Amino acid sequence: MNKKTLFRILLSTGAILWVLSWIGDLNGKLPESTYGMILSVILTGFGIYFWLKSYQETRGHYPKFYKKYQEMIKSMKKNPFNGFFFLVKNLLKFYTFVLIFSMIIVLIGYLTIGQSEPVKVTQKYCENNIDIQKITGEIKHYGILRNVSSKWNSETGSSHLSLIFVAENGVFNISSKLETENGEWEVKEYELINKNTGANNGYK
Repeated sequence: MNKKTLFRILLSTGAILWVLSWIGDLNGKLPESTYGMILSVILTGFGIYFWLKSYQETRGHYPKFYKKYQEMIKSMKKNPFNGFFFLVKNLLKFYTFVLIFSMIIVLIGYLTIGQSEPVKVTQKYCENNIDIQKITGEIKHYGILRNVSSKWNSETGSSHLSLIFVAENGVFNISSKLETENGEWEVKEYELINKNTGANNGYK
């Protein structure tokens, strides 16, 4: 198998697996979706490596991305539709960049927002709250994707977040409202939804 065919297979497989894993994470297919995301990153990385090697071997140099960007902007000034034709002509490169960009965004989000204090407090709250444990059983795995909205000043603040986890009794989504005073976050309200049955449990 030549490098051109190999990198196309790797990039296509990586992209499909990434999309499926993203959907799986949102629907609580855990931890399979997490493993899928990791495998997708690996496959994409190898795909980019073989793509660059193939490009260099056939053209004698590596891709000149900035030059291509300048050419696209210049052509679009003459005719805005040239941007569409440029993307069609460089479809694989375009989707590769979109794929890499989304992977970077997810990684940054997980390392920052996903590891923020409100998220950690909510996870600990779920794992130690007797009422929640009666419904969910032991929590086994949290999803990678988290939705967090926070605002605070030097003394007080509030945060709303949503995350998915798999427990003994199924897949659950918890939406919580937290408040903080002097740096101590506390869960004030939460809504627990069983994604298998649709049962809704809200508490204050």
